[in-house]
Amino acid sequence: MRGKRPSIWGDTGALLRGALQLVRAGGARLCGLILVTQLLILLVALPVISWLFREALRANGMAGLDLGQLPVRAGFPLTVSLIVAIVVLVFWILALQFTALVVLLRWPRLSGRQYVRELGRVARALLRPAALPLLGYLFVLVPLTGFGFTSALTRGLAIPQFISGELFKAPATTVGFLLFLLVLAWLNVRFSLTVPVFILTAGRRPLRTSWRLTSGPRTWAPLVLAATVVLALGSLAGSVLAAIALAPTAAADALLPPAAAGTAAVSLGIAQVLGMLLSGLVTAGIAALLITQLRRTASRLPKDGTLLPYPEPSRAGVQAASARQIVPAVLAIAVVLAIGCSAAGWGTMHRLAAAPESLVLAHRGFSAGGVENTLGGLDAAARAGADLVEMDVMQTSDGGFVAMHDAQLDRLAGRPDAVKDLTLAELTSITVRDANGHEDHIPSFSAYVQRAQELEMPLLIEIKIGGGETPDHVDRLVAELEELGALNENIYHSLEAPSVERLKLLRPDLTVGYTMAFAGGGIPETVADFIVVEQWTATAVMQDAAWGAGLGFMAWTVNDEAGYREHLRRNTDGIITDVPDLVLAARAEMQHGSGMAAILFDALTRFVTVV
Repeated sequence: MRGKRPSIWGDTGALLRGALQLVRAGGARLCGLILVTQLLILLVALPVISWLFREALRANGMAGLDLGQLPVRAGFPLTVSLIVAIVVLVFWILALQFTALVVLLRWPRLSGRQYVRELGRVARALLRPAALPLLGYLFVLVPLTGFGFTSALTRGLAIPQFISGELFKAPATTVGFLLFLLVLAWLNVRFSLTVPVFILTAGRRPLRTSWRLTSGPRTWAPLVLAATVVLALGSLAGSVLAAIALAPTAAADALLPPAAAGTAAVSLGIAQVLGMLLSGLVTAGIAALLITQLRRTASRLPKDGTLLPYPEPSRAGVQAASARQIVPAVLAIAVVLAIGCSAAGWGTMHRLAAAPESLVLAHRGFSAGGVENTLGGLDAAARAGADLVEMDVMQTSDGGFVAMHDAQLDRLAGRPDAVKDLTLAELTSITVRDANGHEDHIPSFSAYVQRAQELEMPLLIEIKIGGGETPDHVDRLVAELEELGALNENIYHSLEAPSVERLKLLRPDLTVGYTMAFAGGGIPETVADFIVVEQWTATAVMQDAAWGAGLGFMAWTVNDEAGYREHLRRNTDGIITDVPDLVLAARAEMQHGSGMAAILFDALTRFVTVV
C-alpha cells in the first residue's frame, strides 16, 4: 500500500529544507563567490560594457542614445551590430554568474580545477545556437518579474514607470496590464528550472524540460510558496540590516554631530557590502530551491537528459580548499570592499547633506484634485503649492490649441475621436473624466494659460504631436502666447526635436527643454537649454553629464518615494510628478534638516539592494 502523498505544505517544507542544506554546504565558499563575482561585474564587466556602448554610438556619430532621433548614417549598421553583440555579451556574463552559483551549490566540494572545468563546459555550451532561447529567459523574463535572481547587470531592468503609470490611468488598460504581469509571472514559474536543467543535465531542450517538470499545481505551487518565503526572509533581513546601519549615525547625530557625516559614510560602505552579500544569498537560496526541485523531479526528466554525475576528480588531485583557508580570504575581501565603499561614500554623504533646491512640477496638474490638463487639475496643483505645472498642448483640426495629452479621446472622454479631427469648439465642449471620479471640460490652451496667470503659476508647456499639425504650428503657438502676454513667463519642452529647434530658432531667449523617453551613453546634441529624462534612465551619471554640458536636468514622472527622495538628494533641477504634495513635503523636511540618519536612510535605499 502506497504511503500518503505529502501535502503542498509538506512539499514546500521539503524544498526549503533541501535548499537550506545546499546553502549551508556552500558556506564560506558561497560567500566568497558572491563577493568576487559582484566585484568583477562592478569593476570589470560594467565599465567594459559601458565603454563598448559608447564606442558603438560613436560609430554612427552619436554622443548619446536618443530613441527620438536615430540618425541613419554610414556607421548605423556597425552601431546596431555592436549593440547586438553587447546584449549577447551581457547575456553570456549573466548566465555564467548564475552558473557559478548553481555549480557550487550542486557540488560544493569541488576542487578549484574541477570548478573551473565545469564553468568552462557551460561557457562553451552557451556559445552554441541551442543556448539562444535562454536569452529571452535570462535577459527579459527574469528581470521583469524579479524571480529572486539579482545581478548588477540586470539591476534597473523593469517596465518603465511612464508606461505602467499611463496604463494604470484607465480601467481597461489597468486590467490588461495586470493580466500581462500575471502571464509573465506564470511563464517565469513554468520556465524557472531552465538554467538548472541546462547546467546540471545532459538535455538539449531546457525550456521544454522545465515546462514539463513544473506542470500541475502540486509541482509549481510548493516552488512558488518556498520562493516567497526566501524573498520574505531576505526583505526582513534587509530591514534589520538597514536598522543596524542607521543606529551609529543616529547616535552620532545626537551625541557628536560633527562626526555624523563620517559615521554615515562608514556605515553606508559596510551596508553596501553586507547588502551585496545578502542579495547574493537570496539569489543562492532561490537557485538552491530550483536545484532541489530538479532533483526531486529527476524521474520525470527525458531519457536523454538525466542529471549529470559528480564531476571526476582532476588528475592533479587538487582538493577543495578548507573552510579554515577560505574564511580569512572572504573576510579580507569584505573588509577591502567596505573600506573602498566607505571612501567612495565619504564625499557622497557630505554632498547629500546639502538642502535640496529642486523644483517640483505637477504633472498635467494635480490628478488628486482634478482631471489632468484641466482647469480643475491646475487649481489643485496651485493649492498643493507646486512650483510649476507641466501641461500639454495639442493642435486642433482648425489650427487652434487645446490642453490635452492623448491624441485619442477614448481614455478620458470614452470617444473614438482623435484631437486632430475635431475643431477647437468641438473639443472644448467635450466632458472628460478620470479614474478618481473627477469631471471637467477640455480647456482651450488660451483658457488654461489665462487661468495660470490668475494663479501666478508658471507652466512647463509640452508641445505634443497629434498627427494633424500644420507646418507652422510652433509659430502659431508662439503667436498665441504673445497675444496672451505669457510667452516669457513660462518654459517649454517637447519630445519632438524639430519643435524644440523651431522654438529656439524663433525665440532664442526662451527656456526650452528636450524630452527623452530613453537616454543612455551620453548627452545628445541639442539646441535645448535643459533635458527632461524619463525616470528609468534619469541616472546620476546622466545628470552629471548634462550639468557638465551646461544643460539643466529634469526627471519625469517620479512618483515613488524612493525615486523622488533620491532626486531631491541629488538636487535634480526639476522633478515632474503626479504627487507634488508628497514631494514638496519631502523637500521641506530635507531643507529644515533632519540629521545624517535621514540622509543615510535615503542613501541606503539608493545604494544598497537586497532583493
